[in-house]
Amino acid sequence: MRSGSIGFMNPENAAHPTGARDELARAIKAAVDEATREGSRRPTQVQIAKATEGKYRHRVSKSAISAWQSGGRIPESWAALSSFLRALEETASLPQGRLDDPKWVRLYERACAEQVPEPGPQAVTLRVRDTDPLELKVHRARTAEGGNAVPAYVPRDVDPAVRRAMSRAGQHGGVILLVGDSTAGKTRCAYEAMTAVLPDHLLVVPRHVTEVPEAVSAVTRSAKAGERCVLWLNDMERYLGPEGMDLHGVRALRTAKATVLGTMRTRMHQQFPDDGLVQLAETFQVERLWSPPELDRAREELYENRDPRLRLALDQAADFGVAETLATGPQLWQRLCGASVVNGNPRGAALVWAAIDLALAGLTDPLPAELLEELHEDYLPGRNKQLLCPEPLDEALAWATTPPDAVTRLLIPDGPGLRAFDYLLDAHLRASGTSPDFIPERVWETALRVGTERRQRFDIALAAHANERIDISRRALRPLADAGDVDGLRGLGVLCEREDRAEAAQWLQLACDAGDVLSHRLMGNLHFRQQDRVAAEEWYRKAAEAGDEVSQSYYRGEPTPVPTRAPQTPDAPLPLHEADEVDDGEEDWEEEDYGPTPRTLRILRAAFGLLADMAYDELEEIGDARVDLQDNYAFLFSDMPVLTWRQKTGWRRQMARCFDDLADDIEVGNWPLPTCTGEEMAMHLALDHASSMVTDEPDLVTELVKGLPEEPGDYDWELCMTTFLEDTDVLFLYEPWSQGIEDPHSPLNQHLGIAGLEADRWFKPFYEGRARDPERGFRR
Repeated sequence: MRSGSIGFMNPENAAHPTGARDELARAIKAAVDEATREGSRRPTQVQIAKATEGKYRHRVSKSAISAWQSGGRIPESWAALSSFLRALEETASLPQGRLDDPKWVRLYERACAEQVPEPGPQAVTLRVRDTDPLELKVHRARTAEGGNAVPAYVPRDVDPAVRRAMSRAGQHGGVILLVGDSTAGKTRCAYEAMTAVLPDHLLVVPRHVTEVPEAVSAVTRSAKAGERCVLWLNDMERYLGPEGMDLHGVRALRTAKATVLGTMRTRMHQQFPDDGLVQLAETFQVERLWSPPELDRAREELYENRDPRLRLALDQAADFGVAETLATGPQLWQRLCGASVVNGNPRGAALVWAAIDLALAGLTDPLPAELLEELHEDYLPGRNKQLLCPEPLDEALAWATTPPDAVTRLLIPDGPGLRAFDYLLDAHLRASGTSPDFIPERVWETALRVGTERRQRFDIALAAHANERIDISRRALRPLADAGDVDGLRGLGVLCEREDRAEAAQWLQLACDAGDVLSHRLMGNLHFRQQDRVAAEEWYRKAAEAGDEVSQSYYRGEPTPVPTRAPQTPDAPLPLHEADEVDDGEEDWEEEDYGPTPRTLRILRAAFGLLADMAYDELEEIGDARVDLQDNYAFLFSDMPVLTWRQKTGWRRQMARCFDDLADDIEVGNWPLPTCTGEEMAMHLALDHASSMVTDEPDLVTELVKGLPEEPGDYDWELCMTTFLEDTDVLFLYEPWSQGIEDPHSPLNQHLGIAGLEADRWFKPFYEGRARDPERGFRR
């Protein structure tokens, strides 16, 4: 069998290898055994394969490792073998270089030089649990930073039904067929179901229609030996027809109680209605466009892992399937990058490149074909454009707008114009990176000439700012500012800050003079980043007086100072509050005596109960209405950060329950330790309320603590803060300078490593092990 082929025998049933390949296989197996004995951890094939996905390493699949050990094949390159050895050291916690030995090079060279006869058709056989999704033709996504070409799986709506069918087939045999459009996610869905339900089955994979008889024989032999099998038929249509699965093969599979798992494109499925295998199949449709529940699960996965590929797919989910975007994008990118050659499609590629650059310059609306024609020759490579023999224009447009093997295409017709597939923009940015020279000068000039609408001027300004072309940003917004457009004035102030803060202040001052409320707060932010806290506070107060809700909320609540973490962004240092005194760790106290006193907990328990009552009472009055600090004032819900003011009744009931949950913790003798962001906010509000009770309602407090001994540490609310809260990140939401910090994709959020501040995630548990009973209900 040739080096690098997917084909290999099951290691449990492989013929015994001979010669140099036999020696290399024994050495690899011995290295794994040695690492298991000497290392502090027992390495598995999955762990070793995962470790090869690191930066600067050659990726090796777990099925390849299994094949090397069995002698079924040899590593495809020395880089692959070396990557395996380094990963084996790492996963076993062996000293770096422990497996360095010149013998490996000699063994590998001799194995490569050994002549072996080319085998006849032979199906791949291995355990389901050892399969690699890429080798089973799951579409490769663009490689993430860690080297992973297969994104985390997002469950599909069809999964439960497919897995139930898989379970039945695993016991009694059967044919399961997943049907859908190209790149709908059929193969990934089948792979995930198979590995989840039937991990111990043998998997048989014919690589070609000529291998179908051998695959059926392998399944039959395994059944006689007591093994259950899965026959994998990705793109099942390739294994049907005159040379494929005949009636005899179908009967043999049924007798062996094998599970046949296949996928087929919708249009191909319509061509085989009478095929025996298709008629036997339990068929499931995998939709190209994802349903709302599927999109919700994808967003949940994005929140957890922040995979930029998934974020891009979700951005395009209204027009394209998530799996489609993940899978087709790389193919289209390669198609584009390889088109500018002789006898290729250089003119078609040039049209696409022109559309990409215009979109990246801010012209995001569909573009007239005439505009692309005007610019495209600049993208034909070389001084003498005709040396490439570019195709005619109509042929070029047809190539760019015709999907090669899916529903997406390089240029997508949209109304009266064309737009580049958004994945291409992202790929181009990742390949080249923004810079002042990233977009050609002629494209900027064209964008400024064509983009005359107000919205387009802002889009161009932002695109130019991203590429450090402040000169273009000024030219885009200056006509608006000269016309007295307040948004234009404010925009110039924001965009010019990186280059010239004095100029930024001038534009913001003009916006303030024109009555722009937001610009008052932005002036405060500008001074805050210059570490002039006095001037910043003055502007924040002006913003509050002018009606800026964020600033009003900040000053009304007088929130507890945030922790002293000094976030530094590349362009705008953001110093926080003055540092608290550092604990030198030398306090002499006994651990069992540490913590809030019984009186403190009693008052805090009362505060939680009162706030819960208040929350439920307010809910009856405000329902889903937005709250504020003016006419729509609600004492409790208006005291929360502005980003929560638009939340609906369901969210507010959960917030009310947070107070009850923490009160119940104290009632049963536990410390009230918040389990989610909502409970953290409840803790802050309750501590503030409890402190006010002690100061303003001494008679009530005396009645509440009757019978409890008085202690020196009573009513130490600062101690409660440090005892019950891991951090005070939620208070960032009150700070005027931190607006937008809740977005997990914002630079400030990522710099600080904050999670769970978005309002719709306030009630998601921090830790699964500490999650409260989801069936506990509500008090009212």
